[in-house]
Amino acid sequence: MTVITDIPAQSDSGSEVSHQPTLSKRAYEVLSGTAELLEKFASLLGNQYSSENPNGIINFGVAENTLMQDELKNFLDKALNLKDLDFSYGDSIAGSTRLFKALSKLFDTYFNPVTKVLPDHFITGSGVSAVVDQTIQAVCDEGEAVLLATPYYSGFDIDVTIRARGMIVGVDTGDLDPASPETLKAFEEKLQELKGKGITTRAVILCNPHNPLGFNYPKETLLEYCRFCEKHNLHLLSDEIYALSQFKNDAIEKPTPFISMLSIDVKKEVGCHPGRVHVLYGMSKDWGSNGFRIGTLVTQHNPQFRKALLGTALLMKVSSPADSLWSALLNDPQMVDTFIKTNQERLTDTFNHCRDFFKRHNIDTKQPQAAHFIFINLKDYLRDKDDDGKELPTPLEKDNDLFMSFIKAGLFVAPGFMYHYSEPGWFRFTFCIRRDVLDTGLKRFESVLGKHKKTTS
Repeated sequence: MTVITDIPAQSDSGSEVSHQPTLSKRAYEVLSGTAELLEKFASLLGNQYSSENPNGIINFGVAENTLMQDELKNFLDKALNLKDLDFSYGDSIAGSTRLFKALSKLFDTYFNPVTKVLPDHFITGSGVSAVVDQTIQAVCDEGEAVLLATPYYSGFDIDVTIRARGMIVGVDTGDLDPASPETLKAFEEKLQELKGKGITTRAVILCNPHNPLGFNYPKETLLEYCRFCEKHNLHLLSDEIYALSQFKNDAIEKPTPFISMLSIDVKKEVGCHPGRVHVLYGMSKDWGSNGFRIGTLVTQHNPQFRKALLGTALLMKVSSPADSLWSALLNDPQMVDTFIKTNQERLTDTFNHCRDFFKRHNIDTKQPQAAHFIFINLKDYLRDKDDDGKELPTPLEKDNDLFMSFIKAGLFVAPGFMYHYSEPGWFRFTFCIRRDVLDTGLKRFESVLGKHKKTTS
């Protein structure tokens, strides 16, 4: 994006000034990179498919679960009950006592914590992205590294770098099973490589269940992450935002159950200081409410770290209505239990529907068992020339060509390069969409495949 700084403007006195006021270096960095990307993303959001906009974009890219919207609307429309305190700054800088107590019940019931999760273990914020941003500011100085395995959720690129000024470093684990404890050898190599360049590593992010591959990490791998972080005095951020979005996949003979870091006695098992382990969670994914913007960090054994986050918590404080509504839902145990079970049943049903579609079209996929997406291999639909006959010499150009063909057909399907996946032709397909919209989207998807000539394997 070109940054224009020399447009004449009028001062208050009416005289002409030579140029626009100067922005910070940080702002110009954003303008030259992230701002342009987010501007394009905003244009997609502004043209979403609906009954009023039938030619709009159907979202198979962003992880949004619409399978439970009717139940959510029916419950939440009746649940808002604001108190006098909700019109003030509330009773905690880090959120509200009401939400802390409700979250404590959720974690104690469904995450099997070794140590009971108490209200003073939480920091909440306006989405997990905001919580990650503030967390990285607390654990990293500018230019220090945060490691995570590739492929990874692309939002971390923004969360870690834009304001917190950390350095996000993807770790390529090669041909290893990405859920294997052997992958930590690649982390060791990367950390030593960074050290040789004079770069300090401060933290590791673990996404469990994994985004974008949709698997649960086994306990032995979680423990290996803890050993690695203890060895190098690192913080471990376990992003568990898809914890309850589990589903059945018949292709997986022995599914790995979800295991929260909260359920492991890391000190007893591997001698890891529990104060370096923190869990991220939020309302967006398991509860189908991206727009409510509620995220939380659970830190049970590091009061100094939580106190440091209190210093910036006001910058991301959750709004009282959103706080009130999620609290009401979490404080209704029957609703919570029914919601989780029904959501998992619908995830299973919708996953099977999409898996059958991909089978009919001979499209290979990774085999997920959690989260909202299927990683699909569309390499046979990458072209050597675009619609205008222009040569597409690089894998990235071929991926982007197929991506743009989806956009032109009214679909957003996220290419693997957005998640730092090195092999061309892979896309992340969000499947947890209401069936009528999903089937309309699959027809559009099918039409794009028909127009893209298959290459010889």
